[in-house]
Amino acid sequence: MNNILAGIVGLVVFVIVLVIIGPFLAIWAWNTLFTSYPIDYTLSTWAAVVILGAFIRANVSIKK
Repeated sequence: MNNILAGIVGLVVFVIVLVIIGPFLAIWAWNTLFTSYPIDYTLSTWAAVVILGAFIRANVSIKK
């Protein structure tokens, strides 16, 4: 029972860390690829990436 609870807590922490760090990684990638259009690391740009990420999702399904 404790192993299951630890796994669930670990998964929740992992998802929270990804949600926090993920937008900064996207801004870093943009700044690396397009050096002539740099984006500052601020709370507003982080929130903008989160909002854009909520609308831009890749759904791929293959039907045979």
